[in-house]
Amino acid sequence: MPLSADLVSKSVLAAVAAIEIYNKPNFSYREEAFALLMTNAWELLLKAKWLIDHGERVESLQELVDDGAGGKKTKLNRSGNPVSHGAGYLAAKLREDRNSGFEAAAHENILALIEIRDNAAHFVNKDLYLGRRVLEIGTASLRNYLCLATEWFQTDLSTYNFFLMPLSFYHGFEAAEPATRAHYPEQVQRLLAYLDSIEGVPQEEGAKQHVALRLETKLVRGKDAASVAFRWTDDPAAPALTVREEDVFKNYPMTYRDLADTMKRRYSNFLENREFHKLRQSLEKDTKFAIVRLLHPANPKSSKQRFYNANILQEFDRRYLRRRRGAE
Repeated sequence: MPLSADLVSKSVLAAVAAIEIYNKPNFSYREEAFALLMTNAWELLLKAKWLIDHGERVESLQELVDDGAGGKKTKLNRSGNPVSHGAGYLAAKLREDRNSGFEAAAHENILALIEIRDNAAHFVNKDLYLGRRVLEIGTASLRNYLCLATEWFQTDLSTYNFFLMPLSFYHGFEAAEPATRAHYPEQVQRLLAYLDSIEGVPQEEGAKQHVALRLETKLVRGKDAASVAFRWTDDPAAPALTVREEDVFKNYPMTYRDLADTMKRRYSNFLENREFHKLRQSLEKDTKFAIVRLLHPANPKSSKQRFYNANILQEFDRRYLRRRRGAE
């Protein structure tokens, strides 16, 4: 198994651990532990991507310092092992690569997560507002992670519940906003000011990655007249359950243009030619890879559009060459 694959596996384990810790019913160190583990998950994922782009050369991950004779040597830690580049450095480098699929919002989100981790020692008197800000950064981070892990490595994360439990069950959580931040420690005030600054950066047109995501929840009565009780069953006589359009789009997020742009970034020998269209059309027959939806579901005469699941990239991997930065 190549080292990159091992790093991806460890990265997923770190992300799952971050979610499990955060979602514990009674855990007072949840924000700090989540930031620590999720930052680690990102660093491992970025290192795996870096290795893929550099032909699995481990030395490409190592930091270099002056050797005192006009050259460079590998930086060593206290135990004498090579020091590798961290998440901040790798994120910045991947952002410079237009073919990486790594957007500015994901870069800013990782930097925010690192700041939360580095300032965790100052969360002396946490309140709902600080918890809400961490939740918004964390939710966006998980969404970005899921998107890139799937695009870069075709990692199947469907067996995991990649979500953070919103704290909206606590009264006033979503509206939690202090009248003044003066009561926070000075270090936390600076952290919040930094989060304000990056969350205010305009989103790129067509961007799919985010710095932060605001969550809104609504509690409704279970006995509403329009509600229908259901349970999971293999009984063929059981009533059918309709899935909403927005639920479908979570599993089939790519339009044709999104798919083609992703493949341009992903493969060095990709062309939108007859061969590609023939292969694509054959794969489109399998609903595991693509579905066709009405643009206006309420109108059966509406025009249609096809949407693709990221798993289709695994099939294209068999026909096209993955890009490697060292080979460019």
